[in-house]
Amino acid sequence: MFSKDVTVDKILRGKISVIQLKKGFRYGFEAVFLASFVNGYLKKFKNKTISLADVGSGVGTISLIIAYHNNKINITAIENNDNYLQIANENIVINNFQKKINVIHEDIFNIDNHLINRFDIVVTNPPFYDRKQKKSENELDNYAKRIINYESWIENSLKLLKDKGIIFLIIPTELLEKSLKILSTKTGSFKIFPIWPNQKKSSKRLILLAKKGGASPTELMSGMRLMNNRGIITKKARTYSDNGIFKFL
Repeated sequence: MFSKDVTVDKILRGKISVIQLKKGFRYGFEAVFLASFVNGYLKKFKNKTISLADVGSGVGTISLIIAYHNNKINITAIENNDNYLQIANENIVINNFQKKINVIHEDIFNIDNHLINRFDIVVTNPPFYDRKQKKSENELDNYAKRIINYESWIENSLKLLKDKGIIFLIIPTELLEKSLKILSTKTGSFKIFPIWPNQKKSSKRLILLAKKGGASPTELMSGMRLMNNRGIITKKARTYSDNGIFKFL
């Protein structure tokens, strides 16, 4: 059924299957925790059908986790790489999410007008490696991680949102200042959720939430540590990874 170039991996304690390339970009904790964060937020909207865009969706990991936990949701997974598009469609079928997720071939740097101002929520795990950084020998790995223009990626993602819509990003902590500067032209009501490797190291990743047209004060959330002082994944991180939903809102 599947090519020798892919693996089929289980997430959320085996509840979701993810086909992904053996060599190339493979999902990590960023995708799982970002989707879990969004799922926690969506618990406030149990009786409302939500339209959500997953920008740079790759093989669809984030979309799959969100679809699993939300019945009233219409997800548009946006990707422009044919390899990832094909695998994403296979992932949707094997997890039976055809009624919840639609994959489209679209370039975030040249967004079609019919997608503008259409979505309640935009979710993105943008490529963040600078073009000058050392490249991987794998072309698809470079494609998924190395961004051409971070500012344009964020600005065009915001165009997809309705007024008062929410954008969720997971980014390297070092990009926080740059991200807030870009986002502040059209959004506000920022929430920042830091993720620390352990008790001793500084945050390396964070989840950032912003509301289009929002004006509430910025909130620095309690965040989460991945590992304890013995190098074992924390109970909090394990729970979110296993269940695919944060319980903080």
